[in-house]
Amino acid sequence: MGEAVDHSFSQFAPEDISSIVVYLRSVPPVPSPDLPAGTAPFAPASHKDGVTADARGKKVFAGACVSCHGWSGASPLSPMATLTGTWAVNDPAAINVAQIVMSGSKRRTPDGALSMPAFGNAFSDDEIAAVANYVMARFGVKGSKLTAKDVAELREQTAE
Repeated sequence: MGEAVDHSFSQFAPEDISSIVVYLRSVPPVPSPDLPAGTAPFAPASHKDGVTADARGKKVFAGACVSCHGWSGASPLSPMATLTGTWAVNDPAAINVAQIVMSGSKRRTPDGALSMPAFGNAFSDDEIAAVANYVMARFGVKGSKLTAKDVAELREQTAE
């Protein structure tokens, strides 16, 4: 969604934004049983506390992710890099988390650009599945059961 804002919605004229707001407010909410009721609270600040079940995922997170995202999920660098409370870590399928780990992300912020490097070439399908599952379990409402096969399928879709 961030890319849609950066590359499209941010270019809208104020009257177009107002029209979209009016329309969205007119659409009745539709319950979705696959969405979590709420978001998880911040994880403990120490890696020794909280979710520790996936040792491989935790190891990947410690080596590649913690310096930007922190053990609590509250980024020490930017609120935009905070994990807790985001849709991606609250999506039971974990597809967005895996895709961002593989492909990275770049966002414009008021302070300039904020980017996450792509780790798709650095990590195996197993490692990406493990870190996505770890992130989901530590920072999301539900853990996921993403497999290496799921990640391989995502790679194929991304390559197309």
